[in-house]
Amino acid sequence: MVFVSHKKHVDNSINKIRKGHGSQEVVRSLNKTLTEHPELIEDAVYQLVGIIQTDKVENFIYAIEVMSNIAEVEPDLLANSSDAIIRILEFPEDSLDINYMLKTMDILGMIASRYPKLMQPSVKIFLQKLNNSNTHIRSASFYILDLIAKPYPEYFSNYTLDLIRSLHGLHIDERLYATRLIGDVARFSPNLIDESREVLSDLAYKHPDTMVRQEAHDVLKKFEVKDKATTEEPEEEPLDFEKDFISLIDIKTESNDLGELADVLAES
Repeated sequence: MVFVSHKKHVDNSINKIRKGHGSQEVVRSLNKTLTEHPELIEDAVYQLVGIIQTDKVENFIYAIEVMSNIAEVEPDLLANSSDAIIRILEFPEDSLDINYMLKTMDILGMIASRYPKLMQPSVKIFLQKLNNSNTHIRSASFYILDLIAKPYPEYFSNYTLDLIRSLHGLHIDERLYATRLIGDVARFSPNLIDESREVLSDLAYKHPDTMVRQEAHDVLKKFEVKDKATTEEPEEEPLDFEKDFISLIDIKTESNDLGELADVLAES
């Protein structure tokens, strides 16, 4: 009976959010119940994702708050909903408060840290957000992209031009982030280094920021060493001197034998 009452409370709270009657008080009460009764979280996630898919921004901002709390407790239960959560970031930025956008990115960061394979649909979105005017948005975007790029550099194969474009970005951190990502992605797409070498060289030798110069230099050095290793001509096989070298003793012996033969011929 107690379980039924808690389940009813969760359903009623989510229903308020769905109908546009959400509030911070509703969110706090719902979070408290879910924390105390984690067995109700899975069904709650299903209902909250349904709210997000209605595209009513004014309603799902409260859903984001509840899901943010769930992500801290049971991020695994949100993994299968990653596509729906990613879709929130496709809404026009002026329709979603910056704090809710950051909360959404926090949720995705928790999912990406455990399941980077699920984050392929987010690559294009986060690359675009590397040039966002907000520092926190840029930083959070890179954090997630970095989690994806290390195990799955192939996810970036269609977005090399976006990475190169970010090397020209207005923000120093954007250029730094793009350089680091290129270092990861080039393991799968080595042509990316050739395509970006000129820009990376400019950053390595001319950029006023020390960190940008160092990062660009490290990436160039890393792949120049690899290029050199793959293009070096194979060394000639060394001579086997014991086998191929004719010693002076052999020559002397041979000349002595010829001398004896000449004497025999002369006597005859």
